[in-house]
Amino acid sequence: MESKMLGIKLQTTRTAILFLGCCAFAWVVPVCYGQESSDPSTSLAPAALTQPASGQTAQKSAPAKRVRHRIKDITRLSSDRTNTLEGRGLVTGLGAGGSKSEDTAQELRNYYKRWGLNIDEVAEGGVALVDISVDVPANYRPGEKLIGTVSVLDEATSLYGGTLKSALLYPIGSDEAYAVASGPLTVGGFTASGDAASITKNHPTKANVTVQIERALQNESPFSGKTFDLLLLNKDRSTAVAIEEAINSVFPGVSRGLDGGVVQVCFPAEFENNKLKFVNQIEQLKVATDSQAIVVVNESTGSIVIGENVKLSTFAFGYEDLIVTVSETQDVSQANSFAGQGETVVTPITDISATESGGDYKLMEEQPTIRDLQKLLNQLGVPPRDLIPILVQARKLGALQAELILE
Repeated sequence: MESKMLGIKLQTTRTAILFLGCCAFAWVVPVCYGQESSDPSTSLAPAALTQPASGQTAQKSAPAKRVRHRIKDITRLSSDRTNTLEGRGLVTGLGAGGSKSEDTAQELRNYYKRWGLNIDEVAEGGVALVDISVDVPANYRPGEKLIGTVSVLDEATSLYGGTLKSALLYPIGSDEAYAVASGPLTVGGFTASGDAASITKNHPTKANVTVQIERALQNESPFSGKTFDLLLLNKDRSTAVAIEEAINSVFPGVSRGLDGGVVQVCFPAEFENNKLKFVNQIEQLKVATDSQAIVVVNESTGSIVIGENVKLSTFAFGYEDLIVTVSETQDVSQANSFAGQGETVVTPITDISATESGGDYKLMEEQPTIRDLQKLLNQLGVPPRDLIPILVQARKLGALQAELILE
């Protein structure tokens, strides 16, 4: 009996020692290899297998953080449209910058007649016939004021110092006036001239004036029906889907994207008596926008705008600078004074020369991000105006993975 009990104790002791040994091994190995995780897929991995080799730099590719925007800032309600009002009026007090045409003088006589004054003779100059326009946003009420644009219709050269006589403004295609424009003009330019020279800054024939709303423009209310539409300012299907998902995550099943430009939203029953509050909550939600790969170039100004998602395939190109010089001289042939006849002849001579430089080839390598593309373009040192034809040819080649818009 005693020998049997001794055997059981020995067996129990061996089991305990084996268990403690396993525990110690499981604890020591991760510590020795610098592992803190208990994940079996990493706890037993030697350091030599997880650390970069000597002389190599560990590359960490962190995705760019997408900026999230309020729905209010990237959409508008379908009812929040602007309305354009237009009219015609007279600007007085211009002095030498005014018009001297008979048509403008007749307009001034007609203006006096509307006030019961029959004036057949009006002083020439100092007056300009102008066009007036203003864009009225939604929800403007009578009595509110906006800034309108005034532009010259006749040969007046400057609106500086002028005052607009009261002029009625009408919606396009309507004979009912909705606003009145009047008062001193604000001109952002000037012109000055002498006998042999003149100088002009900006556009002195355009100005701003105060416009007062006299009648409310009735747009369709976004709260009149059971649904309303959110119109995307930048049309994109991915953004429309993101807006739909953001709204449905808070108010399940109330929105659906109709296409890349419209997301339709239903009013929940609990907001039936406070639809404005619901629209405000929708507009405060934030989404990450997306956009197409687009490159916009304007050859007249030499400007290039490259979108975020634009990608390039690797291609080589060469370009050279071409400088064209044109000089004009005159060859004068005098008459023969001894013969007593003939006349002096002036013959123009035009000399055109072209000089080419450059012509080296450069490599446009594939770039993963817009930041990398920007660095590459700066390193190549190609001026924007020279880069425009290169981008056009790259699009034809298929190396520019984007839509190219020429303005």
